[in-house]
Amino acid sequence: MMKAMLVSCVMVGPVLLLLGGCGEGDGGARFGGRVVSHVDTYGSGTGGEAALDEEGTLACGFAYGDASKSDWTAEVKWRFVGQDGGSDVYRFDWTFRPKSGAAVADTKEVAFDGSEAVKVFSNQWQVVSIEPGAMAGH
Repeated sequence: MMKAMLVSCVMVGPVLLLLGGCGEGDGGARFGGRVVSHVDTYGSGTGGEAALDEEGTLACGFAYGDASKSDWTAEVKWRFVGQDGGSDVYRFDWTFRPKSGAAVADTKEVAFDGSEAVKVFSNQWQVVSIEPGAMAGH
C-alpha cells in the first residue's frame, strides 16, 4: 500500500506542475486593439492608427495649412512588457516634433484590459491612445 501511494505521488506531482501554468497563457499579449493618433483632441476623427501588435511603430503628423497653427510630426513606438492581473502592459515611447520649436520625448508604461480606451500621451496638438477592437480590414 505504501509503494502504491509513493508511485501515485511521484506520477501526479509532475502532471500538476505541467498543468499549473495552463490557466495563465504563454505570457504574451492577450488583447487586440489599435494605437490611435488623434489630431488636436481625443476623438477628433482626424489622425492615424496602427494595430496593437506586441511591438510596433506609428509615424504621424499634421499640416494645418494655417499660419496660426504649428504643423508637427510624431513617432510612437511600443512593445509588450508583460501581464499584470487582467491587463496587458506596454512600454510606449513618444517623440513629438513641432515644425517650430523643440522636440519633446516621453516614455510611459500603461496597462490595457482590452475593453477600456487608454490615453497614453497628449499635448495641445495630439492625443495618443490605445483603443479596443481591431482595425478595419485587419
